[in-house]
Amino acid sequence: MAVITFAAIDVGSHQTSLRIYEISKQIGTRELDYVYHTSRLGYETYSTNHISSQSINTLCTILNGFSDKMKEYSVADYMITATSALREADNNLIVLDQVKQRTGFQIKILSNSEQRFLFYKAIALKENTFHRLIQKGTLLIDIGGGSLQLSLFDKSAMIATQNILLGPLRINETLEFIKNSTDNYLNLIYEYISHDLHAYRKMFLKNIKVKNIIVIGNQLPSFIQYLSTHNFDRLLPVDARGSKKDSVNRSEYEEFYRSMIAQKPEELGQELNISLEQASLLIPTAMICHNIFEKTQAEQMWLSDITICDGIAADFAERKIKLVPAHNFTNDILSAARRIAERYQYSVKHTAAVESTALKIFDAVKKQNHLTKQDRLMLQIAAILHTCGAFINVNDIGENTYKIVTSTEIIGISHKQRMMVATVVRYLKTKFPQYSHLSDSFEREEYIKITKLNAILCLADAMDRSHLQKFKKITVVLRRNILYVTGHSLYDIALEQGIFSHHGDFFAEVFGITPLLKQKKDF
Repeated sequence: MAVITFAAIDVGSHQTSLRIYEISKQIGTRELDYVYHTSRLGYETYSTNHISSQSINTLCTILNGFSDKMKEYSVADYMITATSALREADNNLIVLDQVKQRTGFQIKILSNSEQRFLFYKAIALKENTFHRLIQKGTLLIDIGGGSLQLSLFDKSAMIATQNILLGPLRINETLEFIKNSTDNYLNLIYEYISHDLHAYRKMFLKNIKVKNIIVIGNQLPSFIQYLSTHNFDRLLPVDARGSKKDSVNRSEYEEFYRSMIAQKPEELGQELNISLEQASLLIPTAMICHNIFEKTQAEQMWLSDITICDGIAADFAERKIKLVPAHNFTNDILSAARRIAERYQYSVKHTAAVESTALKIFDAVKKQNHLTKQDRLMLQIAAILHTCGAFINVNDIGENTYKIVTSTEIIGISHKQRMMVATVVRYLKTKFPQYSHLSDSFEREEYIKITKLNAILCLADAMDRSHLQKFKKITVVLRRNILYVTGHSLYDIALEQGIFSHHGDFFAEVFGITPLLKQKKDF
């Protein structure tokens, strides 16, 4: 079986990393080499929102060095990504242009949801523990240099996720100006962290018992190194069977935590053979974990050394050689969408009816219109969320739903896909705009896809416009260029028939297919 040599490059907040992998269906992903260089992109972005020309020069030098390393391994393919350090910089387009001109590399800036999803793909592909733990209340903490992503799993599905601007690098930069004006800087950091996490607990953890915590992120390898090299009274680097220990309970972590915060960054750096800047991130990282342990009263914390490069490799393996992780992330995405809808007190029965009908229509026309599984997922999310705006104002549901979707992160779909979903639900009761009104946001192909998903959702919503679920069964069949939608019902469906006919003209325009609603009365 063919083995592909793949390189993943992460332009991170604190360091720029290259990991080279062997990838095949037989071995999965196996790391061959790892090199990194410390950079100050995050320090600059979080303090000035700007990346200096000196840092651009440094980044280009690093990437050219990585290019030479990739040639040594005859790398067949690669991907290079950047996260918040470039995402939040006001001159990120200039940085991307300079990098492309001077190195040949084209960097993809990941949205926060794309960044976190790569980590989840890596942990689901490599960590068997993950599948077992998320059957019961589990909080997955992804610690980046600039922020945390807190994702709550229960009964094997993600039920909520939230991003908080509380990464260790951002904490250090935010509080630097008062460092010399207090005698107890560590307490100040802890209070700063505690405030945001307290708000998170009140909003998301009211009715969920968190039993397990899983911590991932680029800061974790040094963190785990410190843990495994210390032999406290009860904290051993191996378990009873001699295997490398990857988790700690509350009392073990407390001892580990007290030991770490008693040391200065200079001492930590020397002990672990890491840079002073890297060592300075360990204390806020330890405080974040300690704070979450306290607030959740969780029993156990698992520490994973998985990195975003592992996620990039896992994503490549899934796309190129169909190496599918055991965990079904589509279910997570839909579960998270339903939780968002619950927050806005959606109509469960109406939404279920519209979702079911929309998917039946989609499945009937997908082949002829080259629609994909990802398009089906976007339609399903749109159906789940399409009435959320009624919570704010029943007179402008579409516009309010649009604002809710654009403001709410959904891990597993990209920022662009979320904007497409938002636009699909925005025009359920108003005329869909011409491309000229949306050309600043979408390419022509994306616009056409949005119109098709909107036309499907409009028909599905029309089938339950009364919110009475009049049809006990709906079948959808495409014959030549007529879409026969048959509703089994004894009720008067004049309202549904009229709204369906009204939206049918737009559907026919978009698809070249005439939709026809037929009533079948079953006695």
